[in-house]
Amino acid sequence: MRVLSVLVCLLLVSTVCAKEAVVGMSKKTYDTINEVQPLIDEAQWPEALEILETLRERKLSGYETAHVLNMLGFIHYQMDNTEKALASYAEALQQEGLPPSQIRGLLNAVAQVSLASGDFLSAEKYARQLLEVEVEAPQPISQVILAQALIGQERWDEAVAPMQKAIQMQRDMGSTPRENWLVMLSSIYYSLERYEDMRVVMYEVVTLYPRERYILNLAALHGQLGETDKQMALMESLRDDVRLEKGFHFVTLANLFMSYGTPYKAAVLLEEQIAAGKVEATRQNLELTSQAWYIAGNEARAIPPLEKAAANQEDGELYVRIARLYMDLYKWSQAEEAARLALDKGVEEPGDAWLLVGMALARGDELEAARKAFVKAAEHESSEKWARQWMRFVDTEQERYASLTADL
Repeated sequence: MRVLSVLVCLLLVSTVCAKEAVVGMSKKTYDTINEVQPLIDEAQWPEALEILETLRERKLSGYETAHVLNMLGFIHYQMDNTEKALASYAEALQQEGLPPSQIRGLLNAVAQVSLASGDFLSAEKYARQLLEVEVEAPQPISQVILAQALIGQERWDEAVAPMQKAIQMQRDMGSTPRENWLVMLSSIYYSLERYEDMRVVMYEVVTLYPRERYILNLAALHGQLGETDKQMALMESLRDDVRLEKGFHFVTLANLFMSYGTPYKAAVLLEEQIAAGKVEATRQNLELTSQAWYIAGNEARAIPPLEKAAANQEDGELYVRIARLYMDLYKWSQAEEAARLALDKGVEEPGDAWLLVGMALARGDELEAARKAFVKAAEHESSEKWARQWMRFVDTEQERYASLTADL
């Protein structure tokens, strides 16, 4: 916004003055203004201000006064005195006998300074005046200024038409729609929750300006519309082009892989990016990695992420899950160790952990130790039923072993 205002003001100060000096400006005034221009170019604001204020004391025509006030407005704006800048532009517009080009330039400048100062009502007023004087030669930027003023007032519905018109005017002129104008229109649609319209604009943005952030925004929009297959395709293409950088984007892509039944791709992606330091090794991300490996049918690779996460937790809940995974792999001693770690750190249902200890010991034929673990498990309501069943199994096995020993 500020850069655009500066460009407009400089244009008014230099080229317009030079071209119109012959029709409404004395040579003395013209020479003084040309003397000020290098000071402005070098940002010597106080020096330029002093000369212009002295110039104002002379008897000037309305045309000359407007030019001086325009330059003063620009300088005040650069010195962060928006109030004086606006006052200068407003006074310049009150001068009589100004040519249309000068009126347009002043209205453009004061509208944009009003926008920059947050006075959106004034910006709207000046923008509408600007459009009125541009009837024969309308400029797309004037429509954009009006749209910005309406956006500042959160009048989203009204902002659509001028923004659309500005973009269409650029197309009609044979120019490519400006990047920030298209983005602005998509933001308006987003605020109105007109996601289908936003999608159309974002496709044009991505086509003309294929930056990573726009592709990601379009991918997120597809997700908002329930088009997760398109969301995944866009994000995967960014990953393949090594243009996906932020950790949460990799996690989003991994979740999409999971949703579409490709857990192996999710697991590999997460494991690689955690190792690379792009995805943070949080409990949630490590659990997702473990889940992906488990669903992919690789229980062995599902364990290390959980063990890494469990080591940094105050409670032992994850060790219970680790113990179960080791049980699935018939690794009884590791399962017992994990279950005991869970008990050492503390869990909400210690009976379940004792049950796992007992099951691991029983599978390892350590029946006496297993029975003691089941007795502890039976002390808890959540595991009592299964603990007693396992106790009966252990008793039966002990009796069978005793019988076999007696026969020998």
